[in-house]
Amino acid sequence: MTKIIIIAGSTRPGRFNMQPAQWFYSIAKDHPGIEVELVDLADINLPLLDEPVPASQNQYSKDHTKAWSKIVGSADGFVVVTPEYNHSMPAALKNAFDYLYTEWSFKPISFVSYGALAGGARAVEHLRGVAGQLNMFDIRDQILFPNYWEHLNEKGEYQFNERHAESAKAMIKTVAFWAEKMKEARKDIK
Repeated sequence: MTKIIIIAGSTRPGRFNMQPAQWFYSIAKDHPGIEVELVDLADINLPLLDEPVPASQNQYSKDHTKAWSKIVGSADGFVVVTPEYNHSMPAALKNAFDYLYTEWSFKPISFVSYGALAGGARAVEHLRGVAGQLNMFDIRDQILFPNYWEHLNEKGEYQFNERHAESAKAMIKTVAFWAEKMKEARKDIK
C-alpha cells in the first residue's frame, strides 16, 4: 500500500502547527488506497545535524539518524505542515531534511503552511528549493492559512471551512497519485 507521511514541521512550544497537521491527517486518512501517518518533529527530537559523513553517502552513525531514516524511507510521499519564521522555514524542519538524502529522493511532496499575511508562502518557496535538491517531485498544490490567528474561536481552535477541506482532498489525491506512480518508477532506479 502507498504510504504518505504528514510531517508536523514546528517544534516550538505552544505551536499552532498541530492543528493544521491533525486536520489534514483527518482528511487524508479517509482517502482510499493509501496509508497515512502523522509524524511530529517534536517527538522525533533530532539534534542539530551531528552526522560526520554527508547524508548522500548513506553512512549513518547515530541511532537517531537511523530511526529517522527508517521513518522517511518507509514513505512514498509527503505533506509538510510548516509555519513561516522570518520569511523562511523553521530550523528544526530544515535540519530534519538535511539528515537524509536517498530516503527523500524520487518521492512527491506538497505543503500546508501558515503565518502572517503571506500564509507561510515564503517558507514553502524555500522548501521547494530543498525538495528539488533532494530529487523530490514538488507538487504545485499548496494550502495556506494567512493571519491564522484571526480565524481562531474562543478556545483557540482554527475554524477550517469547506473550501479548505476541498483543497485538502484535492491535494491528497494528487500526492497519492504521484506517490503510487513514483513508487513503481523507483524500482527502476535502484
